[in-house]
Amino acid sequence: MKNFLTLLTGATLLAATPALAQDAAPTVEAQVGMKVVGPNGADVGTVDFVDAGVVVVDTGKNKAALAPDAFAKQENGLSIMMTKVDLDAAVEKAAADAKAQLLASLTPGTEVKSVTGAAVIGTIKESDAEYVTVEHNGQPVKLPVAAFMSQADGVAITMTEEQFEAALAGTR
Repeated sequence: MKNFLTLLTGATLLAATPALAQDAAPTVEAQVGMKVVGPNGADVGTVDFVDAGVVVVDTGKNKAALAPDAFAKQENGLSIMMTKVDLDAAVEKAAADAKAQLLASLTPGTEVKSVTGAAVIGTIKESDAEYVTVEHNGQPVKLPVAAFMSQADGVAITMTEEQFEAALAGTR
C-alpha cells in the first residue's frame, strides 16, 4: 500500500536532512513526471504531483510530499539530499508516528468533529486498535480507525457531517 503524507511529512523530512537547510538555493520548477535522484545519482522516484508549496515524489513504494526548496535542478531532472531507501524509511516512520499519535488520541470522552471541523459528530465511547465506537445522538456507531484523522484542534472523521449522516442512513 502506498503511503501519502502531507506537508507536515515534508517538513519532517526536511528537518531530518540538515544539509537542505544550509545555503538557501533557488526554488526549482518541478513538473509531473520529472526524474528525481539522490545525492549519489541513483534513482529515488518521479514527481507525481506539484502544487503551491508541495512536490510529491513517488518512489514506487511510497509518496512523499516535500517543499520545492528541497530539490536542486539536474540535467535530466531533480535531485534531493536523500537516497530512495532513506526517503522510504522517513515516510514509513512518519506514517507510523502519525498512526501512533492518532491511536493515542482516540480515547473515551474525546469529541469527534467532521472533516471540516464545522460539526461535532459525537464523543468517543470506546476504542481498540481496529475500531472506535462514537456516541452519536445517543446511539453507538462503530467505525474503523482508518475513518479518523488527527487535526490541530482534535480528532475528526474523514467525512463531512452530510456524508456521515448519509452513511448512517444507508445502514438502517
